[in-house]
Amino acid sequence: THKSYIFSFTKSIVMGKPVLKVVRKSSSEIKETLYNNPDFLLATRLNMVYHIAKGHSSREVAKWYSVSFKQVINWVHRFEENGIEGLENRPGRGRKPYL
Repeated sequence: THKSYIFSFTKSIVMGKPVLKVVRKSSSEIKETLYNNPDFLLATRLNMVYHIAKGHSSREVAKWYSVSFKQVINWVHRFEENGIEGLENRPGRGRKPYL
């Protein structure tokens, strides 16, 4: 499902030029919304693979996305082995709930 989010913008002036500001949600709230969206995660991982395919180094791509270069390498390998499905979260990953 596609969800659209509407953000309110205000303008402030910095050095004589208008600057957009988001007032509806904080940057951390927006980031949380993005990271909880599986489509965003898939697109981000695919974009990392794209940059590698364009010839950028894994360390360079890792720096852009604030992840380890090893994680970039893992996503590329998973893409090579399983295509786009390899970039999706695997079921059962992470710590299991106590209850």
